[in-house]
Formats: sequence, C-alpha cells, structure tokens
Amino acid sequence: MENPIVSQTKNLENPAALSWVYILFNFKTREMNIALSFNLSKQLSNFDTAQKLVYYRNFSSPFDALAHKFLLESLSFESVMHNIKQENPTLSNLTPEINNK
Repeated sequence: MENPIVSQTKNLENPAALSWVYILFNFKTREMNIALSFNLSKQLSNFDTAQKLVYYRNFSSPFDALAHKFLLESLSFESVMHNIKQENPTLSNLTPEINNK
C-alpha cells in the first residue's frame, strides 16, 4: 500500500491551485518554521538562505492544510523531526522538487 503523503504529492497537474504546508529548517540554529502557503513555488524565492525546505505536503482544501499545520505545531520538536525523517531521512533540501513541478 502506498504512503498517502507520497501519493498525495505525485502527479500534480496544477500546484498553484493547492494549499501547501511546509517546514523550513535552519541547521545552524536548529530552528524549525512550520508554514502554510497557497503558492509555494512563489514563496520559495522569499526563503532565508540559511533555511532549507525539508518537508512539504499539499492539500486541495485550505481547511485541511490549516488543520495539518496546527497539528504539526502542536507536536514536540522530536515528533515533528521523526515525521520529517519518515519522508526525508537525510533532511535534504527539497526546493528543487518544488521548482520542477
């Protein structure tokens, strides 16, 4: 059975019509920024260069995106990092993935 997060981000026909929850991580300060965007590709140009995009998930419903953002914010740092590492074990910068969609 395919992971629902992975399947939800595959084959995006119109990413601009989606709501995105994403996490930026600063490796120097170990600070995490959980955010919501309605145009992630445009938002990428505004990222601080010290922060790397380590997680993203799209939603067709803004309500679902907001609920997911609040869920992530309610978790401990360790729990969020565990969830990120399930999808991105090496904490790679995922910005190129978004730019290619």
